[in-house]
Formats: sequence, structure tokens, C-alpha cells
Amino acid sequence: MTHTTLDLFAGAGGLTTGFHLAGFEPLCAIDINSKALATYRHNYPATKIIDRDIRTVTPAEIREWLGLRREELTALIGGPPCQGFSRNIPAGYRYLKDPRNQLYKAFLEFVREFRPLYVVMENVPEILKAYDGSVRSEITQQLESMGYKVTSASLNAAYYGVPQTRARAFFIASLNGRYPTLPESTHSGDIRSNFRDAKPHTQLTLLDMIPSPILTVRDAIGDLPPLDAGQEYVRENYPAQPQTTYQALMRSGSKTIVNHVARALSPIQLARARALKEGQDARDLPSELAPKKHYSGAYGRLNWDKPARTITKWVFHPGSGRFFHPTQDRTITIREAARLHSYPDSFHFLGTYTDMAAQIGESVPPLLAKAIAAHLLQNHFH
Repeated sequence: MTHTTLDLFAGAGGLTTGFHLAGFEPLCAIDINSKALATYRHNYPATKIIDRDIRTVTPAEIREWLGLRREELTALIGGPPCQGFSRNIPAGYRYLKDPRNQLYKAFLEFVREFRPLYVVMENVPEILKAYDGSVRSEITQQLESMGYKVTSASLNAAYYGVPQTRARAFFIASLNGRYPTLPESTHSGDIRSNFRDAKPHTQLTLLDMIPSPILTVRDAIGDLPPLDAGQEYVRENYPAQPQTTYQALMRSGSKTIVNHVARALSPIQLARARALKEGQDARDLPSELAPKKHYSGAYGRLNWDKPARTITKWVFHPGSGRFFHPTQDRTITIREAARLHSYPDSFHFLGTYTDMAAQIGESVPPLLAKAIAAHLLQNHFH
């Protein structure tokens, strides 16, 4: 039996990739972002792509075009854009009628038309509590009115084998009459990565190895060749063997390293990088190099022995977070950001540096998506 997905608001394909790694076949992807879809198309050439605003697409026409009966699609997946809920937006500017908060309604129209066996909708964790929980209640009630059992929760990627402490909310709905359960976490440890008072990462004993220790920056990118700011890795092949199971997993199916290009830094950015040691940030800069205002963790160096903080679309700019390499005087490359996000090396990004940074930062870590997808298959089809 072939298990299929339709990915709405697909972007570059983080959810698709996770579901594909779990054994799903991506039938179709819809998004308005042509640059992200170019990356998606490059990695999934057989998938039908619709480059349009979802509000201008009729779900019934799409279903007929795909030749699907109702309840034939295994999973409808997607992450409606959520800027209106994000805590990165000042509270005074967040409101329920924000047009960006209404795109989940378009998502629900597809659910109504396709009646997939499963629905997986991803969003920022704030959606679960936004407007006193009214958005969570509305989404849940709409799905229940269509006959689905619904579970919603926030999951942290670090507990599912992603070397990054990224939390995301998921609504998981099932037509099989049972409430969906959440995948068991596979990794454990202190995820307060790179906070000043975080406990040191401790190696667990063999008795504690289930779950495994959370993965670190070193686990993820320690095998990638060093670069200077402004330098591109042109040899392509891997210069050394993988040092960790995770690195071997990321290299699976790939013979070359692509997207490993270090962005050029301005003189002040380079001076700041050189002044900082591993794990330090703007607060540790000498006064003559300190920025007047900055975010928490700005100009921060990653810590080899902790997971990365959330990789955002601003990963190309050192002033936007902890995006300096732990020891090299540069920001991390797109390939390093992809590794920290759990995209396999065989997944190639297209576009400008900032385009590719957005494609990673705005996507679901594939291994987190894979954990959900594999759990659905295991519980429903076995």
C-alpha cells in the first residue's frame, strides 16, 4: 500500500522530507513562494507542484486533478504561515483577525474536501495559547465536526534527534476513531542550550542510553571542512569519514558536499567574531566592538557540546542570533544550518544565500516530521 501526502504551504519541503523518510510518497505540494518551490521541485521532481496562493485554489478541483477519492489520501500536511501569532511580533500587533492568522481556515477547507486519513498541521507554539486558547479550540472543533479525533501539543525537535532546540506546535487528527498519540521522545537531556546558567551537557551511562543523549553541534557538523569567511568549499567530496552516527545518517545517499559556502563578513562583523570564544555572544564583546542594541544571543558563537538554538531565516546574519561557528571566524554555512535542522546532505538548496536561509529557517526539521509520520504508520497500519 502506498502512503501519500499533500503538502500545503510546503515551502522547501521540510514536512515532505520527514514524511518521505518515513515511507510516504509526496503527491503534490502547494505554496506561493516560487523560490522555495524551486528547491522543492529540485529535490522532488516527480511531485506535482502548484505555485499559487492557496486562497485562489479550489480544493475540489485539486482533488479531481490528482484523481483521488475522498479518504484516499493518507495524510494532509502543512504549516499555515503564522507570523500573526509569533512572539517575534509585539503583542500589540497580534490580533485574531490578522489575515496571516486566517490561512489555517484555507487549510481546513482542504481537509473538508479530501477527508484524508490523517491531518498534521504545524505552527508556532504560541498558537496553542493565543487569544486565551480560542484558536486552538476553533481548529480542534472544526476538525471534530468533520469526524476527526484531534491531539495538539508542542514538541521540541531536540528530543527527536535534531541537534537544535526548536519547539513547534502540532495538531494531529485521525479518522480512525482513536485519538492520535504523540511519538515517544528518542533523546533526552538539558535543552536549555547556550543559556548562561544551563547545566553542562553530561554523557549518560549505558544504563541511561534509552533515550539517547540529545545531539550537539559537534555531533552534527564536526566533520564538515573548515572555511574562512567568504570562502566556498569547491572540492565537493567528503574529506574525512563521519565521526558520529548522525553525520553518517545525514550523508546517506550523498557523495558530495553542496551549499557549504561561508558568507563574507563586514570588517566589524569579522572583528566581533575574532573577539569571541566558543559559547560567547554580544555581552562578552569589548566596549569598542559592542553593538548599541542587540537580541539575546546576538553575535553568539555556537557551543560544540550543546545543541543549536532555533535556526531562523536570519541565520545568515550574526547579529540576529547565535549563528557564528563555534571556533571558525565566520557564520555557519547553509549546509551546516541544514545539518542542524536535520536535512540530509542529499537535499540541495537553490537560490541566493538569504533565500536558502529562509527556506531552512521557515521549515519543519525533517527528523521531527519523520518521528510523527513513522508513529502514524506504526499505530494505524500495523
